[in-house]
Amino acid sequence: MASSEQTIGTRFLLYPQAPTTPGYDKPELVWISDAQGSILAGPENGRMYVVNPTQHKTPYEYPYLPPFAGPRAPPVEPSPDGHFDHIDPSSPDFLGVHVFGCVARILDVWEGYLGHRITWHFSKTYERLEIVPMIDWDNAQSGYGMLEFGFDAAPDGTRHPYALNFDVIAHEIGHSILFSEIGLPAPGLPAGPDLRAYHEGVSDLCSLVGMLHFDTAMDRLLRRGAGNLMAMNELNRVAELADERQIRIAGNARKMSEVSDEVHDKSRPFTGGFFDALVQTYHDIAVDQGLVHLPSGSIPDARALNGDLERVYAEAFKADYDLKHFPLKAALADARDIMALALARSWGRLDSESLTYADAAYAVCDALQGNGQGNIADTVVECLAWREILTPYDIHLLGRDRSRSAAWF
Repeated sequence: MASSEQTIGTRFLLYPQAPTTPGYDKPELVWISDAQGSILAGPENGRMYVVNPTQHKTPYEYPYLPPFAGPRAPPVEPSPDGHFDHIDPSSPDFLGVHVFGCVARILDVWEGYLGHRITWHFSKTYERLEIVPMIDWDNAQSGYGMLEFGFDAAPDGTRHPYALNFDVIAHEIGHSILFSEIGLPAPGLPAGPDLRAYHEGVSDLCSLVGMLHFDTAMDRLLRRGAGNLMAMNELNRVAELADERQIRIAGNARKMSEVSDEVHDKSRPFTGGFFDALVQTYHDIAVDQGLVHLPSGSIPDARALNGDLERVYAEAFKADYDLKHFPLKAALADARDIMALALARSWGRLDSESLTYADAAYAVCDALQGNGQGNIADTVVECLAWREILTPYDIHLLGRDRSRSAAWF
């Protein structure tokens, strides 16, 4: 095997969405960073391994934790040249291979933004993450040293494995990444007021950003609205009908005064505000590059206007769209990377014992400011203020302790 080939990575077939989602019935070929031939049968590498139980297994729950000690299926072998894209997606073996590939993909994406390798939060107890791709359970979970999946039961009784659902996998591993990067409160100390809701919201964002690294998803999102991501926003409620679950979640219009204390419900305003800022950044890049001509203002401004704005945006993006698809795709990738980089770099500024949404918001703004993107920090402030996450008092209180000026004040 040539050394130049080894450096390219290892091939997997991954579904950007559950294969039952319209337009996503075929997996996409992706490369993960592990050197060709370095991933062993299982699959397994130095960070994780797959276990396929051959008898009934109950979900892990303390004190019942990894490693799994029961009978298991033989490990799935790589191809002779060290890849895993030869496994038939209809084969039971594909479940574990798909989860492994998705986890590796998410780690590649977020380690790229962080600029360092993620160390498992359970590393003092377990060297590697155990992945159990299928048990008889209508749920999925990320826990201490493990990741395991059941199924989603359709009304007709059909079982759809969560192991084939990138969104679920990315969300669960997002929790593990946050545990590693933000940490956990010390034993006996309470969590920050918004820590649990933040975990849920940012795990959804980990999945959203991961999805936007698939060509299939990027192409479908853009072509569906002729490049107009306002169509994926709550302004015309298309987001609620989107094929991609990440868009249905992020394209919400919830404010803090409209949600309960239930962590998933409470997570919606932060997730939606971040998505608003990402879309606004994409629009601004497209305008700056002369790809579209849009009216001045922001997404929060647009909510106060009538439905005519929707038509203005649609017409602006639709004009000569066939000539603009790839430049707009590049603009969306730039916006994705700007916002994801700021989110990842914000985690080192947060304390799990005191975390509030305001802390999280300004940590993102600090990261943007540090990258010389104060104008985008302005956008974040405006979007999260509309969500009632930030108030003038927050700006005053959090700003007075900063040693440098911030453009977003």
